[in-house]
Amino acid sequence: MAVILPGIFSPIQHQDTLRKAPESYRPERCPQPACRHVGIWCHGRYTRKPAGMGFDQPSLDPVPIPRFYCPECRCTCSVLPECIPPRSRYLWEVRQVVFLLLLAGNSINRTHASNGSLATRRTIKRWWRDFKDRFLNFSLHLRLHLPCMGRHAEFSEFWRACLSLRPLSTAMRLLHEDGVCVP
Repeated sequence: MAVILPGIFSPIQHQDTLRKAPESYRPERCPQPACRHVGIWCHGRYTRKPAGMGFDQPSLDPVPIPRFYCPECRCTCSVLPECIPPRSRYLWEVRQVVFLLLLAGNSINRTHASNGSLATRRTIKRWWRDFKDRFLNFSLHLRLHLPCMGRHAEFSEFWRACLSLRPLSTAMRLLHEDGVCVP
C-alpha cells in the first residue's frame, strides 16, 4: 500500500525534505482501513528510478522511498512524494506535459516528437486511452474536491480547467486518497 505525501512536486524537493524532515513522511496511523493503529515504525527504504526528468533537472536516480511497518496488522506501507506516481516510472510532471500537448490538439506522433521525455508512442497512447476511459470516475471524484468543475462536462474542457487550477500530481493524489486507482 502506498501513501502519497502532498506538496512535494519534484524529486529534488523530495530528497531535500527526506534529509531535513524525515519525520514528515511517517503516517500518523496505519493506512489499512481495518487497522488504523497509531505508532507505526520506520521500516527502511527502497529506491525508485523515475524516468523523464529531462525538464532542466539533474538525474537523481535512484530516489529513496521510505517504508513503514505496523506492528498491529503486520502490514507495510510506502510513502511516496506527490511527484511520483504509485505504479509508474514516469513522473506526473512528464504526464502533464504530454497530456497538455494532446489536449491542445497535437497528435500522438507530434506529442512524442516534441515532449522530450523517454515515453514511447505506445506509452503515450496508453496514457491517453486510460484517461479517456476513466474520465467519468475521475471527474466524479474530482468534482467533490473542486466543485467549480461541475460546469465542465466534456473531457477536454474538464481537464483543461482542472489543470489550470491544480497540477496533475495533485489531482491524482486527491483521487488516490479517495481510493480511486490512478494510472
